[in-house]
Amino acid sequence: MDEEKKKEGVSVKEIEGYAKKHRFEMFYALFFVLASLFTLVFWGAVLSIFLAGIGAILAVFFPEKVQNLFGKALDFFFKQEGTTQMILGIVGLIVAIFLAPLVFLLMGLHGGMSLIMHTRRPSS
Repeated sequence: MDEEKKKEGVSVKEIEGYAKKHRFEMFYALFFVLASLFTLVFWGAVLSIFLAGIGAILAVFFPEKVQNLFGKALDFFFKQEGTTQMILGIVGLIVAIFLAPLVFLLMGLHGGMSLIMHTRRPSS
């Protein structure tokens, strides 16, 4: 019976277990998918690409400040209770829908910071 069940598909319990284990990966995937789709609907790709580039340029020149900003934001998030974290996540998804270019600006900031930090890292 279990073999037939596994051949049919994935159970709800397995999906819930996966979602609990990989909640941040699922949130970011949904966040980026929504931002990508709604930037095409509401804003157009040109503005989002431009803001991602501006964010990367700013982060290359100010990587420590950007890293500090992202660190403080994550520290704030993780200090909150589970319910408050969920509310903040929902707010993030709403931002991804209605202010999608802002998501691309943040992606550019993080990408530029990551590139310059890896470039500055001494080779082993």
